[in-house]
Amino acid sequence: MFYYLGVDLGGGEKTFAVAIREKTNVGLHIEKSLSLKNNSPKPSSMVEIIEFVRKNTVLGTAIDAPLSFSINLEKGFRASDLALRSLLPREYRKWVLSYHALMGIPLRGLLLAQKLSPYCGAILETHPRASFFFLLPKEKRYLAHKYKREPLEEEEINYLKNYFKKLFSIELTHTFFYDDLLDALICALTSYLFFKKPDKLLFLPQEEEDPLGFGPFVIIRESFL
Repeated sequence: MFYYLGVDLGGGEKTFAVAIREKTNVGLHIEKSLSLKNNSPKPSSMVEIIEFVRKNTVLGTAIDAPLSFSINLEKGFRASDLALRSLLPREYRKWVLSYHALMGIPLRGLLLAQKLSPYCGAILETHPRASFFFLLPKEKRYLAHKYKREPLEEEEINYLKNYFKKLFSIELTHTFFYDDLLDALICALTSYLFFKKPDKLLFLPQEEEDPLGFGPFVIIRESFL
């Protein structure tokens, strides 16, 4: 049984993790583990995530955190960050932060990636909010701004449930439209696409001459449909 893992890495008790797998004739199945124990969303510790990967066959883990670095970047913006910012509308470019501005998150990401690497097939960096934005039809992209700021309306949630089912053959409950859990799910879907439909991903450029860390940095393409 092969799993695809997504981790929305935050500080303290703000890390969420979702594992998915393919289920014959059904589509994608979401495991009731990590941040979905007892059907109630809750943070996952890094120890829990590492233990899950050690005990299961995880083909890929996509992490929402900077995972590659360069000592030559004084401002902390990599070529991949600048490329992603240029793809977003001006008012949303602030979603992509310098890794200097993220304080402990890059260190936590690097530590998690190092601990997972002996057990995990691929470790990816991703940006779930940008992927969510590009995944949506243009008239619905406002939802990628709204879901981080306020609860979505019932009509919006029902639209997204049907939309994700159409795209990924995945059944979502209202639970998933809690922002950190949705980010972790999109990370898991990114990991799945990396192995199954890599043409649906955009590989952001890594142009630094002295990179270290993990990657690649991928997001879901705008031309997904």
